[in-house]
Amino acid sequence: MKPLEGIKVLDFSQIHGASFSTMLLADFGAEIIKVEKIEGGDMLRTFAPKIGDYSAYHAYLNRGKKSIAVDLKTEEGKDIIKELVKHVDVVCENFKYGTMDRLGLGYEVLSEINPKLVYASLTGYGRKGEKKERACFDNTAQAFSSMLDMTGYGGGAPITMGAQLGNLYGGMHLALGIVLAVINVRKGGDGQMVDVSASDSLFSALEDGMVDIEFNGHQHIRNGNMSQAIAPYDTYATKDGFVSIGVSTDDQWEKFCQALGLEELLGDPRYATNSLRGEHYLDGGLRDKIEAITLTKTKFEIEEILSARKIPCGSVCTAMEAIESEQLKHRQMVITVPDPAAGEIKMPGIVAKLDRTPGRVSKPAPLLGEDTAEILKKIGYDGEKIAELEKKKVVASPASSAAGPAAAEDTLADGCAPEQGERGGRI
Repeated sequence: MKPLEGIKVLDFSQIHGASFSTMLLADFGAEIIKVEKIEGGDMLRTFAPKIGDYSAYHAYLNRGKKSIAVDLKTEEGKDIIKELVKHVDVVCENFKYGTMDRLGLGYEVLSEINPKLVYASLTGYGRKGEKKERACFDNTAQAFSSMLDMTGYGGGAPITMGAQLGNLYGGMHLALGIVLAVINVRKGGDGQMVDVSASDSLFSALEDGMVDIEFNGHQHIRNGNMSQAIAPYDTYATKDGFVSIGVSTDDQWEKFCQALGLEELLGDPRYATNSLRGEHYLDGGLRDKIEAITLTKTKFEIEEILSARKIPCGSVCTAMEAIESEQLKHRQMVITVPDPAAGEIKMPGIVAKLDRTPGRVSKPAPLLGEDTAEILKKIGYDGEKIAELEKKKVVASPASSAAGPAAAEDTLADGCAPEQGERGGRI
């Protein structure tokens, strides 16, 4: 039995952040009922990368879920949601602040229907404060949290992180908040709101940066791949790419120099301690001396030489090199999911390895409205009523819907995305 088996989630999440959260829950057994628009569904269905016309992005983030297509602009559509709320443990959404309230499906309304309901919301800036109603994408969350200001090279422009960290961190915090709130309910407590902000999640990742500013008055300086605390700690060019190296102790420094034939550096007083190595790393030519050696070997040669001496070192892998690595295969981090729309799709596996109750991808991402009829029958709608609702376009299933990709005008460049009767920013 999976850890979250028996927990039911009504999932309004769109695109990335909250979809990542509910994917994590699905991997460990939660039943995720994804609520989508009749026309186009989740906007993520149109996002690259694609296999033909099918979004591999959607296939990954919505694996293991069910789909019900409902028009929330209709009263009958809203009635369906209110009935479903009686049968679930969690409602999850990442709409712009206030959208669910304007639809008449906000926390206050739904918690009256189900007092044990956990209502989880992921937004760019949270549900309080002057920024709560602003549109937000991952890059703007990075900007506000100061994460963006910390990334890049001194004298140059800030650089957005390669991964959507606001979505990922926010999604993980949302999943954690949901699990904690559900545990509280299972222990006899009431339902509650789980309010997570992507920018809060990134701000919490500043670690000692805030302490350094608050107590020492030090403003973080963008210093590329270097560290303010450890030297050498950097990424160096090799014959065929790059390698990242970290040396934190004097003992490691000695082994590092011996391994790379840099013994002459051991007698240089400028490099005698970690703090001195940091002080003279650039001006004293230490970086150049190290890279002169790394350039004579391949990245994997450097990795093997240093790793043999227990010095942290990693080749900068391309995506293909990572995918094909034996390490990730051993960790089952590259999995193949059969998909009815696109055949077999490779995607990242499950990170948390539970040895007694492991997670598992139970099914591929659903077709739009794939489970509409099944879900409605479970809450008391008969076949005749479902057919009537399909005819009126209140709900849709693959057989009844001509739903295709979201309309081009639904995609907004300012960090907004289409919602059920409303447009607004989401993370």
